[in-house]
Amino acid sequence: MRLVVPETLQSDVLHHYHTTLEGGHRGVGRTYQRIRDHFHWRGLYRSVQRYVGECVDCETDKGKPVIRGESPGNLQATYPFQIIVMDHIPSLPRSHKGNTELLIWVDLFTGYVIAKASSSRSAQTVAESYEECVFRRFGASEMIRHDRKPSFMSDFFRAFNKILGQRQRATMAYRPQANGTTERMVQTATRALKMYVRDLDQKDWDKYAERLTFAINTAHDRIRGDTPHYLVHGWDPRSTLEATLPVGYGAIETRGGGDIESSDIISDPENKSMPD
Repeated sequence: MRLVVPETLQSDVLHHYHTTLEGGHRGVGRTYQRIRDHFHWRGLYRSVQRYVGECVDCETDKGKPVIRGESPGNLQATYPFQIIVMDHIPSLPRSHKGNTELLIWVDLFTGYVIAKASSSRSAQTVAESYEECVFRRFGASEMIRHDRKPSFMSDFFRAFNKILGQRQRATMAYRPQANGTTERMVQTATRALKMYVRDLDQKDWDKYAERLTFAINTAHDRIRGDTPHYLVHGWDPRSTLEATLPVGYGAIETRGGGDIESSDIISDPENKSMPD
């Protein structure tokens, strides 16, 4: 059952699911999917197209095309957190807490993203952050994949992986494309972070950066057929807006799908695709 949104409140719903930290400035398809799971109005898809297309922040921060496709070195995971890919966003403005880095881990099977602000890129910091954010929640992975940053290749981190019984696999030198899954996530997180840092006190970026993973993990993944959060946990978290709905509203019986409803398009019934 979904709530029908009156025209006077439609812009508020669009703002929540696209512009706020819980929206994460996602594209048309993922913004539409999040809204249609809980709300409806005639011409919804058109409204999302127009709203995202007119978003100044999204237009300003469009970067280079993300890395696409498989490479010969790409791995295939068969269950959640079997293989973790790891990277970081360096040289961010020093926060009030002294953080200048954002460490990122991505589960290769579900696409689930975990991020942690850090004041150092040392091997010990990376290992401690991984133990806190990944190992304590999901246990040891069979393999961690990363590029050849010194902190990732150090003897300390090799020893840490050996203790956990994990194999370590680095991408070939000068071939960041081989770590394409993480590269795409890093680009997504970087673009989203820049949008919010510009509007906030830059020394507070770490207060909001990890919250952006909520938007990433609750966005529908067309390739995997569901959201990373659902694939890991088996249930859907509610956003702050959804938490205000009456009990029983916003629950959809069939999952995935992703098709655009004809009433959401109005005047373009031939448009059957849904972009990211």
